[in-house]
Amino acid sequence: MDKPPPGDLAALETLIEGWLARAQDAADKAQNLSRIGANRAEFYRGQAEAYRSAAAELRDLLAGESGDLQAAPVEYAQVTLDTAQTVLKLAGLSTAELRAHPDRTFSILFLPLQYRSTGEVAEKLLDVADVEILDSGRLPNTNKSFVDFAFKSPPV
Repeated sequence: MDKPPPGDLAALETLIEGWLARAQDAADKAQNLSRIGANRAEFYRGQAEAYRSAAAELRDLLAGESGDLQAAPVEYAQVTLDTAQTVLKLAGLSTAELRAHPDRTFSILFLPLQYRSTGEVAEKLLDVADVEILDSGRLPNTNKSFVDFAFKSPPV
């Protein structure tokens, strides 16, 4: 991919700065937990992360770090289900179910009345292990909330 002419680069940098400003606005709104509630705060945290991620990806693209625009497959640490369950216990997370997937990722399922925000789960997991949160939400059929994650490095 050829780089855009210099005038376009300036416009893209302005776009990046705008996204970063929106990310900061959303992060600031998320701080008002007592006024807006936990669900809305989680929405704003997600919005902030999305803007930051988009800005970072565009910056990488402009710097030429993205190569042919196809990301290399991410390799996560190989961790057994028993070890992952131990990490959850150490993090103080009780779950309805923990599922291991062939791509070395895991899914935590919570009961419908046992809702945990992605931020809360990430914070607790990061306190005890080097993990990456991949996805979260609610399962449509059961209304159980879930968090998908993977270990970046084996837990000690």
